[in-house]
Parts: sequence; structure tokens; C-alpha cells
Amino acid sequence: MSCFASFQSTSLLAVALATSIAAPCTAQEPRSPDVHFVPTPHEVVSAMLEVAQVQKSDVLYDLGSGDGRIVIAAAKKHGTRGTGIDLDPARIKESRTAARKAGVADKVEFRQADLFETDLRKASVVTLYLLPTLNVKLRPKLYQELRPGSRIVSHAFDMGDWKPDSTFMASTSAVFYWVMPANAGGEWLVAAPGGKEYTLRLRQKFQNLEGTAERNGTTMQLSMARIKGDKVTLEIADPDGKVRLVGRVEGGTMSGSTRSSRSKWSAQRIGSAPPLGTEEDA
Repeated sequence: MSCFASFQSTSLLAVALATSIAAPCTAQEPRSPDVHFVPTPHEVVSAMLEVAQVQKSDVLYDLGSGDGRIVIAAAKKHGTRGTGIDLDPARIKESRTAARKAGVADKVEFRQADLFETDLRKASVVTLYLLPTLNVKLRPKLYQELRPGSRIVSHAFDMGDWKPDSTFMASTSAVFYWVMPANAGGEWLVAAPGGKEYTLRLRQKFQNLEGTAERNGTTMQLSMARIKGDKVTLEIADPDGKVRLVGRVEGGTMSGSTRSSRSKWSAQRIGSAPPLGTEEDA
């Protein structure tokens, strides 16, 4: 069990209270949380669910779920199925009782578990209220397990140099929101309309994308490169006429249409994909 797991269910107050981040722990003796639980205000819960556009079809995982209010609110207001993860058995018991009282026990579950050992592949929405160090430590797991287009919402704390897609205030609390981008980085062979073929070289760090395209020995800049979830928009500044490609990334392939003529295009990745974030996140 991760030593860091003991800091689940924390808040702004936890920064002052967490005095033993570097303290040793053993796998044989699971520890209780080292900080006092401070719940997310209900108005912030509502704002988090709203920015993530939570729907009945979503699966929500709340990491450090405390008394379960985010998972329960999503189930009650939107019919969303959800799972709360917390290390504190008292919080898990409290959450299960609250879910029964709210009439949503059939839609939610609460697990006493280490969030770093929890499989997140079913999640389409992940909510967080953790310390900044834990958010950054969690990044590689989010990249590896969440599907492109999954939404992440954090109360109070960001994720270091992975800048959010949006930030706003809910009451007196900051809320940070990300859409998980597909990995479009690397080298691609593009078959564009009109028989044109390009070698596309894309550099991606988080949701930021830039690069060049080469055709017949001529290198051209991309005047636009944008990705959100699995949706990609690329604009090649070709001297023969600007080419704008709109489509989707699916693993090692991209496909879609041109913005002007709706003609189809496709691309195949050459080689392996570089890390989505930084080398440390790989």
C-alpha cells in the first residue's frame, strides 16, 4: 500500500496539518489518514459536476471520497454510477449509510482502498480533493488508464505544470478542470485529399500541440494544431493552398475530413508515441 494513500480525503486545511508526508510506513501495517477530513462544500460539489457535464451514462470515480457526497450527489441528481475510494474505514461506513439514506445505494459503491492501486479504466469522470503533491504523483496513472475525452475535476489544487483547460471559483474555492487528451505526438504519414501525402511531426505536451508537415522535401509549419479529447484539428500552411484537417485520434491512427471540401483524410503513426506529458510521467 502506498505511503501517500494516507493523505486521501484532504483539503486546504490539510496543507497545514500534513506534517508527516515523508514519514516511513510499512506495507504490513495500513495507516489511518494523517489529516483531519474537511468536506467539499455542497455548492462546490455542484459546480464540479456541472463543469464536467456529468450525465447518466458516465462512470464517476472520486479519489479521496470522504463522506461520499460527490458520488452521492452525481447519482441523485444525474443518475450517474459512481465509486468512492478512501483509506479511512470510518468515512467508508459513513458514505454507505449516506447512500442508503439518499436512495442511491444501487448506483454507487465505496471502497476502502489505496487510490494509487485502484483501476480507473472504467471511469469517464474523476474528481479529486487531494494535496498538490498527490495530484502530480497521480498524473501518470491518469494518462495510462483514462480514455481520451475523460474529464478530471479537482477542488482547490492543480496538477503542477499540467495546466487545466479551465479554472474558476465556486464560492470561495478554486476548481480546476481538464479533458484527457489523446496522444497525438510523434511522426505520422498523412494521406490527404488530392493525392497529397505529408510526413507530419507533432510535438505534444499535455493538451498543447504543435509541429510541422513535409511534402516533396518542403517543410511547412502548422498554422494550427489543436487537440481536445480525441478530437484533433490540424492546419498545414501548404504553398499550394492551406489544408485544414479535422478528425479523431484512435491509437496509432487519425482520420477525418477537410474543413472545406469534407474530403476524407487518414494518417498512420510511424514508430511509437512519445510521452503525453513529461519523461517523468511516462
